[in-house]
Amino acid sequence: MVEQLVPELPEAILAIDPHGRIALANSGAEDLFGYTWDELAQRPLDDLLRDPTELGELAGELACRRKDGSEFHAELSVTSMDTADGQLVSVAFRDLGQRNRAVERLRWLSAIVEHAHTPIVSASLDGTVTSWNTAAERVYGWTAADMIGRPIGSVVEPVHADALARVTDGETVHLPEGQIVRSDGRRVAVSVTASPIVGPTGAVVGIAYAARDLTDRERAEAQFRWLLNATLLAIIGVDADGAIRMANTGAERAFGYPADELVGRPIEVVLPDARPAVLAESGTGGTGRHAAAEPDGTRATGRRRDGSEFPAEILLSSLLTDDGLLVAVTVNDITARLESEAERARLENELQRSQRLDSLGQLAGGVAHDFNNVLAIILSHASIAEEDLAGLEVGRQNGRLTGDDEGRLAGARRAVEQMQQAAERGSRLTKQLLAFGRREVVRPQVFRLDDVMADVIRLLSGTLGTDVRTSTTSDPELWPVTADPGRIEQVLVNLAMNARDAMPKGGTLQIDAVNLALDSAQAARYGLTDGRYVQLRVTDTGTGMPPEVAERAFEPFYTTKPEGQGTGLGLASVYGIVSQAAGTVYLRSRPGWGTSVTILLPASDGAPLARPEVPRAAAVEKRSDRTVLVVDDEPDLRKSIEIILGRGGYAVLTAGSGDEAAQLAGAYEGTIDLLLTDVTMPGLSGHEVAKRLRATRPGMRVLYMSGFAQPLLTSKGTIEADVTLVEKPFTRRSLLAKVAEVLAPA
Repeated sequence: MVEQLVPELPEAILAIDPHGRIALANSGAEDLFGYTWDELAQRPLDDLLRDPTELGELAGELACRRKDGSEFHAELSVTSMDTADGQLVSVAFRDLGQRNRAVERLRWLSAIVEHAHTPIVSASLDGTVTSWNTAAERVYGWTAADMIGRPIGSVVEPVHADALARVTDGETVHLPEGQIVRSDGRRVAVSVTASPIVGPTGAVVGIAYAARDLTDRERAEAQFRWLLNATLLAIIGVDADGAIRMANTGAERAFGYPADELVGRPIEVVLPDARPAVLAESGTGGTGRHAAAEPDGTRATGRRRDGSEFPAEILLSSLLTDDGLLVAVTVNDITARLESEAERARLENELQRSQRLDSLGQLAGGVAHDFNNVLAIILSHASIAEEDLAGLEVGRQNGRLTGDDEGRLAGARRAVEQMQQAAERGSRLTKQLLAFGRREVVRPQVFRLDDVMADVIRLLSGTLGTDVRTSTTSDPELWPVTADPGRIEQVLVNLAMNARDAMPKGGTLQIDAVNLALDSAQAARYGLTDGRYVQLRVTDTGTGMPPEVAERAFEPFYTTKPEGQGTGLGLASVYGIVSQAAGTVYLRSRPGWGTSVTILLPASDGAPLARPEVPRAAAVEKRSDRTVLVVDDEPDLRKSIEIILGRGGYAVLTAGSGDEAAQLAGAYEGTIDLLLTDVTMPGLSGHEVAKRLRATRPGMRVLYMSGFAQPLLTSKGTIEADVTLVEKPFTRRSLLAKVAEVLAPA
């Protein structure tokens, strides 16, 4: 290493002509002899020698004389050279005294380095160890033979990489937190001074490292700095004037400033609203208490170098130091925590809403079942009365009725019509309740939503009004879905009518359908699994809803419409229909901006039908040679069904329970062509009755009737493939049509 510190000694060179005079001289000659070039030119060489000698005898060591008369010994070397002016002799002089002094200085420096108590090592610019003194051997356990030629980074951490850029620019660098790895594997904390090694040309050719073992206090401070920088939290030290005096690497990451740029700047640069709390803490006199009473700290705003801001919590603690009172400000970026809390609150709210709606759905399903039975009795008896009135109408035409009879007949006819209308209105309500509770019978098909969208727009073209503009868009290659197209049509109609009511002065109704692939994280936000979905969105530019209304929008019987103008079941049925199709629905609304209802339905891998099929009622066919066993636990309904079927030409057997039906069928010797049974009854269910009777009557057909068909539904909410159902409440015509359909030859 020391040899690298001593530059090569310059040579004095003179060119001598054949007459023994100086023809050329370099700057080294001017410096060595003390003459200028003008004084050397054409001067006899003998003037520079103590004992003049013939030119041909010049060789080896000679005594030389400077301009000031002082003498010195020099080593000479002579060579001849051809020039345009003829042959010249080149004489090179090396001052032996200066060389000896340099060698002596080299020995002196080597001794100092070698015997210094401080470990001193050197490395080339590529990090290879070039020297390793005795102190380094003693302190670190590695010999010079062990280390020379090895990478310095393997034992001295991490000083070379930290020092390289600055030292190669000629700077001496102090690194207070280095580490030396001893031969026994133990690490020793040291402070290191890195200095440049300069070569003959003035360029840096290596780095000299002098390492000093730390005192106990320095070691504690180094450990403290290491601990301070190891934490992920941002920590800054602020004095009583609000100026930053230190910052850890966490603060560099959090705020985007290098630590040395923060030192000396006011705290407002990074925490614009924290000065009052910091100054209040500094007034405690270094008690070390936390300014924040609550464990979560004080809320503040952090500001990054680029001007962006983030929410933060700060903890304050004051400390008396040799430089005065410092307040340690620990800054925790709580952006992720706030987002997580907001997401958790949203999910909890969504879960509570879902649980609330599920509970309401169970209640609604039970109410709808009982209500449907009542409506079925009303409708069936109204149908019977209608048929009786039709017979009286024949008598009126034959002139067998008086004037009073005519009036009573007309009144009875109007009463029956009102009964039927009221029952049918009630039936629509129960269907919406069942849809909300996901108890409604669905007949799923594979179809494309854009087909249903087109049908709905045509259906509503004269209903929405001329001041409501409608628009639909969909992906050209829209994925098909599996659902009941009639129910999806009902969803779109309900949403469109709600949108119309929300736009009394007109507006825009937009219906969009797009393909959407959700990953697991995206799907989890909606309570779904990852995969392909079709997104159906209905958006209006209406009055919108405040948050408290939007929160309850899907609850049954909740409505903000005037009394008599809404049942509160429209969006509730939308929720149930979409849920039964394994999808999800959510609503976004803002007063004055409108409402957007978004539905996600799982995409189907099946081939879509050209057009969704809607069931049509079969023609009524009377058969007098067929026997029907009617099973229902409602006596009035059972009686009305018996009358309807009897008048339809069927032989009718009735039973009030499943057990009674099984006994009756076991004792009946004739053929039972059709079992018409309620689904939900005390004791044996309709499904169990059918199974028991078919064991002995395999040719018997089965027709279920129910306003609550849950026991017949699959786990996906669809009706079993081998099940035929007539939904309560039904009319005389719809019942006879369904019976005829089931008994028709296969």
